[in-house]
Order: sequence, then C-alpha cells, then structure tokens
Amino acid sequence: MRSSTPICLIAALAAMTPVACQQPQESNAATTAIAPASTPGASAPVIPPAAPANASTAGLPGDHATTRHYKIAVTLPALPANEKPLADAMRATADNAKREFMQALPDPTQMPEVANRRFEMLLDFKIAATTPAFTSVRETGMQDAGGAHPIPVEAAFVFDRKAGKLITLDDLFVDPDAARKALANFAHDALLKKFMADAPKPGEGSPTAIHGWKSNMLQMLADGTKPTRVNYSVFAVRPGNAPNAPSPGLTLIFPPYQVAAYVYGTQTVEVPASVFAQFLQPGYKGAFAL
Repeated sequence: MRSSTPICLIAALAAMTPVACQQPQESNAATTAIAPASTPGASAPVIPPAAPANASTAGLPGDHATTRHYKIAVTLPALPANEKPLADAMRATADNAKREFMQALPDPTQMPEVANRRFEMLLDFKIAATTPAFTSVRETGMQDAGGAHPIPVEAAFVFDRKAGKLITLDDLFVDPDAARKALANFAHDALLKKFMADAPKPGEGSPTAIHGWKSNMLQMLADGTKPTRVNYSVFAVRPGNAPNAPSPGLTLIFPPYQVAAYVYGTQTVEVPASVFAQFLQPGYKGAFAL
C-alpha cells in the first residue's frame, strides 16, 4: 500500500545524510555459559525470568513502576527452567535499560519546565518462535527521556535449545562472511523492491526533492545492508509450520535509522533457508526446512 504522506517522507529522507544515521549496536545475543541441554517438546518446570546472581538491582524500580515523573513497563515471558541462560539475558537487558533510563531522566529541580512531564520506558519481550532447535525472543519498545522523539528499542535473542546457550548469527555458519554476503544480497534486493514500490511519483514533490529522496534512500540502504556483523546482529529464527517442525528460515531485523529514515520504522526481511543452507554448520542443517 502506498503511503498517504509521500511529501513528508521525501522531506524526512532528503533532510538526512547517511553518515548521520545511527547504526545498531552489537547484538544482545552474546554467548553465555552452557546450561543443561533441553529436550524439544518435553515438559519442564516453568520459571519467571529472574535477575542473575551477579547482577545488582539495588535501587532500581520494579518492572511496572509509575510515579509523577516516570513510567516503566517491562514485560518478560516465563520460560522453561532449562532455558535459564535466556531468561537471565533478558533480565539483565531489562535491568540495564532501567538503569540507563533512570540516569537519563532530567532533574526537575534543574529543569523546572519538565516538572509536570512524565517520561516513559516501555519494553516488551515476546517469544517469536519455538522450534525443536531454537527459542527466539524479540524485544521491542521505546525510551522517552526528553529527546526530540522517543528512542526505539529493537533487539532479539536466539537460544540454542540443545546446546543450552545463546547464539549469534555467525554461530550458525561454517563461513560466516560468505553467509552474511548471501543474506545481504537478499535483504538489499527485498528492501529495494519494497521502497521503490512506495517511491514518490512525479507531482508528489519537486524533481530536486524526489531525486534527493532516491539518492538518500539508495545510500542508506547500501550502508545498512552491508554484510557486517553489526548490520546483521539482530535476527530471529522463524517458527515452523507445526510445533515440532524445523524453521523455514530467518527474520533479519533492521532497527529505525539503519536502512531508512526514522519515519519508516523497523524493517524486517524474511529469508528462506535455501538462501543460506549451504553455509550452515553441520549440526544446524536439520534445524531448517530445506
């Protein structure tokens, strides 16, 4: 569907230069210590995510806290006990976000103009897929501590259920560089087709503005889809067609600013397993439907 505000999008993109765009940080899915392996499909005790033993939560607000000056809402899923490393990673991420949010809040005694304003931090962790090999979680939300606009939050966690650890995208492949190049080519072409379908037409802006829109769009897309580890640090495994079915592929997640202007929001690309199957580690070949 075409946008109802093409002129606004032209202005937004034309005003931006790619070098000023914020790029995503390193993935939150850092490998953790190996826990007991899980048996896919088997029942296990369910535990709510708890704070890691070595994490200090002293002085932090709760996951649902509202005062005159701020509101915090954090939603975490319950997980099987044998997925504790994943629960711990989400718990640590939420606590770090709360800590950073509290530190970023303006002091109303120093800035009386915000004394009656309530700032917000909203985080939602949801299970995106559970397959025999993986549990994928997506983290979405925003943090508003007084900037020009809320800071969007986009992150993901992929848990290897058999190894009992979190993995990065590179962990899936024998040749990560070659795999990222294949993913990058697919993502670039898919997003280019999507953006061009919504490109401003003659009459929806001046020729100069339309040219600027296309030039900036192409540059941001090229930069944001380069096959670097950072550009492909946020991903999820797609759910299978049945609870015990292998995954049909990956979802690549590009946070706002990475491949397009802020007004376009988060962009995702669903990649079929056939695109990267030849690069999979032997132990992961059966995890995807080829």
